[in-house]
Amino acid sequence: MLNIKIKKTVKEDSKFFYQLRNNTTNRKFFFNSKNIKFDDHKIWFDRNFKKKFYYTCFYNKKKIGYIRGDKLNDIIFISIAIDKKFRKKNIATKCFELFEEKIKVNSILFAKIKKKNTGSIKFFEKNKFSLLKKDKNIFTYYKIHHKDYEKYLSAISKIENIRKGNNINWMNILRVAFTNSPVEASKIFKKIYSDDKTINFLSKKLF
Repeated sequence: MLNIKIKKTVKEDSKFFYQLRNNTTNRKFFFNSKNIKFDDHKIWFDRNFKKKFYYTCFYNKKKIGYIRGDKLNDIIFISIAIDKKFRKKNIATKCFELFEEKIKVNSILFAKIKKKNTGSIKFFEKNKFSLLKKDKNIFTYYKIHHKDYEKYLSAISKIENIRKGNNINWMNILRVAFTNSPVEASKIFKKIYSDDKTINFLSKKLF
């Protein structure tokens, strides 16, 4: 069983964030890929680490990454970094699931990713993010975070399946009607067709 936890980022995590950020493998995927000085990092970290959605990831009590969420109104911009040794083991996905549990408000999650960062693209798609925008070198992904989101999707799927069954039922009624009273059935069907044409005409005014 994977012993994975996330904890609110604390001041003592500064050096770990710095080392992970400046790691050569990670750095090339940041929008600012230059090596940064610790003093500059410290200024940024001290200003941000207390934010509500900054979490440090642990595996077997060892720090292995972080997830940052920078909130702006109803939008949370996501950034995630995991030590290379712990990738491709489903650890990042588990960390992100724990992170989402910490978000108690309805939000839109955004992630901007370099086109060449195929690992992150696969990660966000795996975690149900949808592609919003594709620029030359940057992909923007989003996900609706709603406490009842999965419940809504489940209900919609059930309604869809019921409607499929009802469509069959309507066709069966139509067969019975035309079999037993074709003239009357034809008149009713013609009226339905006429009303549908009127609805379609009125609907075009909404486009």
